[in-house]
Amino acid sequence: MEIARSPKSLGVALRRRRRQLKLTQAELGARAGIRQGTVSQVENGLETVKLRTVMDMLRALDLEVAIQQRSKGSHSEIEDLF
Repeated sequence: MEIARSPKSLGVALRRRRRQLKLTQAELGARAGIRQGTVSQVENGLETVKLRTVMDMLRALDLEVAIQQRSKGSHSEIEDLF
C-alpha cells in the first residue's frame, strides 16, 4: 500500500504502477479513455486535473482509493517517502 497526500505523490504512485504494468503513457491513456498528455499531467502532479480523470486512471491501473485517518508524522516526513 502506498500513501499519497498530495497531487505530486499521487502522480508518483500512479507512474510507479504504470511502469510495473509495463505500460506507456499512451497505452494507459487508451485504457483510461484520456489523452497521453493528460496522463503526463497527472503523473507530474498537476493540481487542476479533474477527479474523474484520476478515477479513470485508477480503474485502468486496477487500483482503488481507500479513505482512512491520517497516520502520525509530519507532512514533510511523509512527502520524503516519495
